[in-house]
Parts: sequence; C-alpha cells; structure tokens
Amino acid sequence: MPTATADAGSSHLEALPLPIAYVDYNDRFYVNLFRAGAYVWSTSDKKTGISFAVEPRLGFSSSSGAKLAGMETRRGSLQGGPTFDLEGRWGALSVGYFTDLTRASRGGYLDALYSKALVKSGRWEVNGAIEISRLDSKIVNYYFGVRPTEVRPDRAFYQPGATTNATFWLTGQYNLTRQSALMFGVNVTRLGGAAASSPIVERRQVPLIYVGLGWNL
Repeated sequence: MPTATADAGSSHLEALPLPIAYVDYNDRFYVNLFRAGAYVWSTSDKKTGISFAVEPRLGFSSSSGAKLAGMETRRGSLQGGPTFDLEGRWGALSVGYFTDLTRASRGGYLDALYSKALVKSGRWEVNGAIEISRLDSKIVNYYFGVRPTEVRPDRAFYQPGATTNATFWLTGQYNLTRQSALMFGVNVTRLGGAAASSPIVERRQVPLIYVGLGWNL
C-alpha cells in the first residue's frame, strides 16, 4: 500500500510502500491501521475492554533530511502497553500508556484516541478521529534532541523536555465488492512546543497520506 509521509526533519513528502491493515478476529485480536493488540478482558457486549497493544515509531538517519546531516541514527522502536477501550453511540475512546519495548529511547507516552463514524452509507465508510499524545522527556529528547557531538554552527545543542502532540485523522474506504475495498486516509500531527522548537525540525505539522486496496479474508 503506497504511503506518503514527511518526517519532522524534512520539508518534502516521501512515498513509502508500507503494510496497512484493519483486522478483527473473534472480537479478541485486532489490527487497526498501525496499532495491533489483543483483549485480555471485555464486557459481554464487547463495548468495553482492556487490551495490550503495540504500535511502531519510525526513526531517522542522517540522510533523512537536510537538517539531519551529521546526526547519529535514531532507531525506530516498537511501543507497547495496556489500553482501556470504550465504545458507544457517541463514538469510541481508547486510552493507553505505551513504553519502548525495544529500548531505543527508553521512553513512553500517554495516548488518548477518540474516533467517530462520519459516513456509513452504501459502499462508503468515512471516520474522523483526534489523538492526543503526551510524550515523556526521554522519547522527546531521543528523537528531537541534539547531542554535543552533533552540534554545528547552524545546529545548537538541544535537550527538550516532555511535550504533547495532537493528531487529526480522516480515514475511510469504498467497498468495491464484499471482499475488496479501496482504502484511504490522511492525518496531520501537530508537534508540541518542545519537539517543534528543535533545531532539526523543519515543519510543525507532519502529514501522512495513504491509499491502497484491502481484502476481507
């Protein structure tokens, strides 16, 4: 599935082939775009539950953008932790705390995601969501900080603290048949002040766009 994204140290969009999936198996295991998890407890109507979820975080290298030249590589990581999920007529809410399972940044973040169906008619399904993430100082410093060995005339030493990011989502699909659908989505992440003020950041609003075909197995 082709995906266009721009990292915080780049001023241009980059197209990447990434696997993207929406899966719900037996109301217990799920994959929702970039997040996958398994429920350890849920109510009988499956409207409330506690799960353990994982999601990736991309890193960067010195070749990822002009402002990153000479920077040491920041490894991507797999974040994981418990989530509390609640669903009703008003929409769906998921609140969780994710830590770095791969020990790249050794940090974590508190995440709250609210989503609601906007269109569900005929072949069309469109959903809107807002996500608020409170990143601790370890993860912000790892991905947005500048180490003493990375300082140069146009890049000062920078050691940020915790920050809060906000992401706005619009996702959907057009069902071609019972088994296949055209899937699409866009989101924009607004970096919190501590991240946006980093000398390696070129844009405060970080977009992601994806489009592709999905199959119902």
